[in-house]
Amino acid sequence: MTSSLAAVVMAAGLGTRMRSERPKHLHPLLGRRLLDWAIEPVLPLGASPVVVVCSPATEDELGGTLPPDAVLAVQTEPRGTGDAVAAARPALEHFEGDVFVLDGAAPLLTSELLRALLDEHRRAGASVTVLSIEPEELLPYGRIIRDPSGGLRAIVEDADASSAERAVRELNTSIYVFRAGDLWQALEGLEARNVQGELYLTDAVRNLVDSGRAAAVYCAPVAEMGLGVNTRAELAQAAAELRRRIVEAHMAAGVSVVDPPTTWIEPDVVIEPEAVIHPFTILSGRTVIGAWAEVGPHAVVADSKVPAREVIAPFTHLHPGSGEA
Repeated sequence: MTSSLAAVVMAAGLGTRMRSERPKHLHPLLGRRLLDWAIEPVLPLGASPVVVVCSPATEDELGGTLPPDAVLAVQTEPRGTGDAVAAARPALEHFEGDVFVLDGAAPLLTSELLRALLDEHRRAGASVTVLSIEPEELLPYGRIIRDPSGGLRAIVEDADASSAERAVRELNTSIYVFRAGDLWQALEGLEARNVQGELYLTDAVRNLVDSGRAAAVYCAPVAEMGLGVNTRAELAQAAAELRRRIVEAHMAAGVSVVDPPTTWIEPDVVIEPEAVIHPFTILSGRTVIGAWAEVGPHAVVADSKVPAREVIAPFTHLHPGSGEA
């Protein structure tokens, strides 16, 4: 392998807290799967390969649907996050660079945030660098435990934390950069000595610290970027944030969106400058809206092209084969 950067995306979880038969990573989110949003920000950084760790139940569904540089690895049994990452090792044989480990249910990550995490990892010469957040409200995430000098001592999972540790406000996002050789060595020493009876990836971090390896922490400037999705309510919250980002990007490029909170624009939609999008309009798929066109309100346009200066009337439903526009 010639790349100095690879990625492991953990996507073997089920939909338990979603109350769903569909694995959570495959739930739709603004025209894509939740997993697709988690993979996308690492691709511009040149990570190759991107190893997606899935369960046997989703192997067939995911096969052939991933980006060109992505490969599948199967975690045969749900034995914890440490075991999930270990399942990716055969796909990274002979790789000697840095490895992102990403939560496949974290759709709000950006390439800029991952680049900052990687830069801190390399600046610190660390074996592992952890992405942390400090949200306004405490969440049931692992706690970042620091030593008296401010260095990383351990990550303690919420279920295993003492009352004093649960009061710590700096939380683990389950997003890391590891030096590849150190990662595999630390995983080999994992034991399931915890409430869940699982092999924790966080214990691999502790193993590296205990062995005297350098460990760093990079705290995300915006806590929401590092949040994962575990419930349907969190899925809806993520969709709202992604919609906000998409709408703001279009407005910055010269598109008029009359009422951003009520406008739904999927990520592959193209809108040319000077177009006007009215309230309660939904633009989905590979729709293209021409310059100076006007759409809505209450219009639905899917996988269609609206010519320049065209007016799409209120309550219009436009899709391939509809015969309009």
